[in-house]
Amino acid sequence: MKRIVVAIGTLSVLFAACQEKQKTLTTKEIKAKADSIIATRVEYLNKQAAEDLDRRSAIEVKAKADSIVEAYKAAHPEQVAQPVQTMQPDSSTIR
Repeated sequence: MKRIVVAIGTLSVLFAACQEKQKTLTTKEIKAKADSIIATRVEYLNKQAAEDLDRRSAIEVKAKADSIVEAYKAAHPEQVAQPVQTMQPDSSTIR
């Protein structure tokens, strides 16, 4: 049992000694790295938002327009009941 404990202790000391020391970053380097990550992410999010807007606009605008038309028809039944007259050219104006 003693040998196992000594072996594990020796391995952990060797492992710790062999590990590469990590470089500590300065405040400027941290800000530069964060700005780079944020810029990439914001660009991706803006692209995704534009795609979502294009996809959803057609769906939502149509529903809102239909709702407005129905509300107008309900508020002005006298205008809705009248048929729309189209102008037909009479034979005297055609040459």
